[in-house]
Amino acid sequence: MNNFEFPEQLDLAAFISEEAHDLKSPFNRILGFTKMLMKGMSGPITDMQKDDLTTVYQNSNQAMTMMSNLVDMARLSRGEKSFAPSESEANRLLNQVIAYWKQNKADKQVEFEINTFAPEIPISVDEPLMRQGILNLALYLAEYTQLPAQITIKVEQDPEGLLFSLESRGAKNPIPVEIDLTMTAYIGQAIVKLHGGAFRATRGDEESGLIQFVLPG
Repeated sequence: MNNFEFPEQLDLAAFISEEAHDLKSPFNRILGFTKMLMKGMSGPITDMQKDDLTTVYQNSNQAMTMMSNLVDMARLSRGEKSFAPSESEANRLLNQVIAYWKQNKADKQVEFEINTFAPEIPISVDEPLMRQGILNLALYLAEYTQLPAQITIKVEQDPEGLLFSLESRGAKNPIPVEIDLTMTAYIGQAIVKLHGGAFRATRGDEESGLIQFVLPG
């Protein structure tokens, strides 16, 4: 007969990282089956049932996003995120961010403006990872600011490399979701630092928010 193993201490970040698949699987199944029901693949549904299923789908998708963020936070804190930098440039990187936002964050009523003053200067980044980092910083501003909002992303030459400025315009959100602010801030900050970047400004007031960071050229 074997004794049960009850851990007295637990590396929570390691546990979340190692069990990522099992943590996400229930949400994937809920999303998949709910979408199937909404499409009528198991038989016709009423408008009221469709509304209820839409609510289930939206809330499950939100929970899945939080779980994915939690896994990313755990892996970033343990240095487990794959990192493969290559030469890139600001315009391409920011266009990827906007394209992803339009496809996946359409519910966030944000209008983007991009100004690049040093597009010809190459930077060494892991494009998918840096895209995720910039996206999370933009999500932070979208949560900090009452929607609809405008976010301007500006890139300019700096003695230390390229200076990225994300600035939101709009009234401050009176009831931001603190868990969203914490998660997006941690992920964005960790990815910038992983690239050897440094933050210049992280501040906001009642009418705007500003995040500035520099990436080495």
